[in-house]
Amino acid sequence: MASNPTLAYYPSYRKMANGPLNASKKPSDLLLLEAGDTVTKRNLFDLIQFSKVENSPYWEDESWQIGNTPQQGINWIGALPVCRAVLIKTRHGSYEDDGWTNSDKLAYRYSFKARNGKVSHAEKANQALFNQPDYEYPIMLFTEISQSWTYEGTFAVSDIKESHVVLERTSVTPRNPLSNQHTSANSEADASTSIDLLLNNNEISSSERIQLIKARIGQGLFRSRVAVIEPCCRITSIRDKRFLIASHIKPWAKSDNTERLDGYNGLLLAPHIDRLFDYGFITFNDNGQVHVSRQLPAEIQRAWGLDMNLRPRPLTPKQQHYMTYHRNEIFKA
Repeated sequence: MASNPTLAYYPSYRKMANGPLNASKKPSDLLLLEAGDTVTKRNLFDLIQFSKVENSPYWEDESWQIGNTPQQGINWIGALPVCRAVLIKTRHGSYEDDGWTNSDKLAYRYSFKARNGKVSHAEKANQALFNQPDYEYPIMLFTEISQSWTYEGTFAVSDIKESHVVLERTSVTPRNPLSNQHTSANSEADASTSIDLLLNNNEISSSERIQLIKARIGQGLFRSRVAVIEPCCRITSIRDKRFLIASHIKPWAKSDNTERLDGYNGLLLAPHIDRLFDYGFITFNDNGQVHVSRQLPAEIQRAWGLDMNLRPRPLTPKQQHYMTYHRNEIFKA
């Protein structure tokens, strides 16, 4: 290993190579952490630094290289804009806006990288945050304790401000990292342009760009919240979320801001079922029994092979509230 000329620039590598390795030996080990686990600063520094150095103890392959330098607060595993995960390392008092939003530690404010006090959307570190709702990779948050980093859990971007983002704790876990493919499904509230294109669109103002990105953030957050409640499509029983759409029960246009992001105001549906539901050709009783509109052509039901006799799964009380609106205002009886 000492014959590799690249390693001459990393004196700490030679020291670590001759001694015992810390707990995280490869970048993929980070995705096995559980909330409350700690990683030494030395260990995480070397993981980030030498994940880029082929033949080092920390090299896995090109798709597991950790971007950005160890000194920076934000790093990403894999290539942007689609990556396996984002690592955020936070120190108390580093930035005025940074910190937990409440004592429950359910949300964390994290500042964008700025140069001379100005935030640039083109910065890769900022793009890793802007793109998260679009590509749905997990954000792994670490807080500083002495000579270690404590892993706080997995988060997702829930809001964006001029100087910082708000990260909300999520049930999504990095144990099964996303492949390098964009798997987000479109829905009624989904913007037509992806966030990475918005970031490089100089024809719109900074404030307009942020508002468009916030629309995408809202959709990504809504989808993740629905997925916690709904395990599969209620008609087709499909569980693979790559092929399901997060559909609002009470339509986006008729909902207030709270209802738009409420996971109980949604179902995960196969695309053709989503269309029937959105247009009011089907609805559900509180016990989960599907009802078909008399206006749905019989040939459509036959051609799409709809099985309306599946064992119903009861709606939660909060879902029932929204479904009452759907039955009264959307369903074509």
